[in-house]
Amino acid sequence: MMKNEKIRVAISSIIASASLVIIKLVIGFSTNSLGILSEALHSGLDVIAAIMTFYAVRIALRPKDVTHTYGYAKYESLTSLTEIILLFAVAGWVFYEAIQRLLEPVKPEITIFSFGVMIASIVIDFSRSRALYRVARKYGSQALEADALHFKADMITSAIVLAGLSAVFFFNIPNADTYAAIVIAGLIVYTTLGLGRRTMDVLLDKAPKGISAQITELTSGLEGITRVYDVRVRQVGQETFVDLRIEVPRTYTHEKAHTVATLVEEKIRDIVPQSDVMVHVDAIPGTNETIMDVVRLVAAETTGIRNVHSTYLSANTPQSDDLHLYLDVQMDGNLDFKEAHQIVDVFEEQIKRKIPKIKNVTTHIETETDQDSPTGIKKPIDESFLEKIRKLALSVENVKDCQDIEMISTGNELHVTLKIQISADDKKMTLDDAHRISTIVQNLIISELGISRAIVHAEPI
Repeated sequence: MMKNEKIRVAISSIIASASLVIIKLVIGFSTNSLGILSEALHSGLDVIAAIMTFYAVRIALRPKDVTHTYGYAKYESLTSLTEIILLFAVAGWVFYEAIQRLLEPVKPEITIFSFGVMIASIVIDFSRSRALYRVARKYGSQALEADALHFKADMITSAIVLAGLSAVFFFNIPNADTYAAIVIAGLIVYTTLGLGRRTMDVLLDKAPKGISAQITELTSGLEGITRVYDVRVRQVGQETFVDLRIEVPRTYTHEKAHTVATLVEEKIRDIVPQSDVMVHVDAIPGTNETIMDVVRLVAAETTGIRNVHSTYLSANTPQSDDLHLYLDVQMDGNLDFKEAHQIVDVFEEQIKRKIPKIKNVTTHIETETDQDSPTGIKKPIDESFLEKIRKLALSVENVKDCQDIEMISTGNELHVTLKIQISADDKKMTLDDAHRISTIVQNLIISELGISRAIVHAEPI
């Protein structure tokens, strides 16, 4: 639809321009009117501009490819710049001829055809200018806008020529036609300057006024973003390309950082329609980053370590700020023991380097299965065994109920899973309090019933 409409309006401009130039040349030479001749030259330029526009529009409609990753839309801007240069050349020629005729006055011969061709020119120029401007604004085409400017300038200058011819014909002012030509040249220069500035802005990748500040202000307040910088905006045809960098805490997962970047893209597209947004995410230390955050980051960056848990710190001496870190490290059970130990040594050294106050690190290496297939099978539990588990759980303070008890056999081990409900009405129950109660239940079941592992899920009531 866009392709057909742009090409159709470009072809109609060629036909209209060619018709006008032929009529104006015939009438201009027959009447010796500089105003009409300058208009004929202007219209002749319109023919060249319209042909250039037609080819520029066809090229600009090509899709992006590996050699033109931003597309071909700037061909329209280049065509627009060429048309602007031609307009300045016409204005210069008209000025020159006008000065010559002021020095050597020539009275034009005015006929009914002189008025007829100018009136017809105004009507045609008006209709073509409106059609071109409409399509140019609709699709952001600078080439069509330049073509529309040509027809608009034609319309205005034709009206001035008509006024000059009227002054010669009705008031016998021989130089009125020449003065009209000078005004035409001035108007051509004036109307061309605005388009020339906009065309150069596009060719030189000038960002639309105020858009960079608007993007920075909009995205800086989004959750998780600590800074927005290096905002770059360039316009190519209808499309606006936006590149920027954002900083997020390095404790964010890749998925969370990607979600923030996607939100930035969506917010920018809300204020800059038809935009292609590229967001580069930098991970930086956060202001609220804890020692354990850094430990987990070092673990995530260490190849071979799956996870760390059960971390805690102790002071080496009561008066010292030096710390000792204790933690459990999960690794693949199939790793060679020496290789696993070397990985842990590197991990410990990295922690001490990134957190200077930690002078000692003690790690307990655990294995983590690398299989996704089930490793346990549910076993039926008799009622007496269930009742023992319930009694043990309910014997702990604040535990009000015990449900969903299951037993799983994993090789030579028996695991028990259960859900307990903890009363939190009497006082403020913290997560530490709930974990302490769950651990007591867990240890009771393991020690009293002789099972290998108990997994306790706690819920408040």
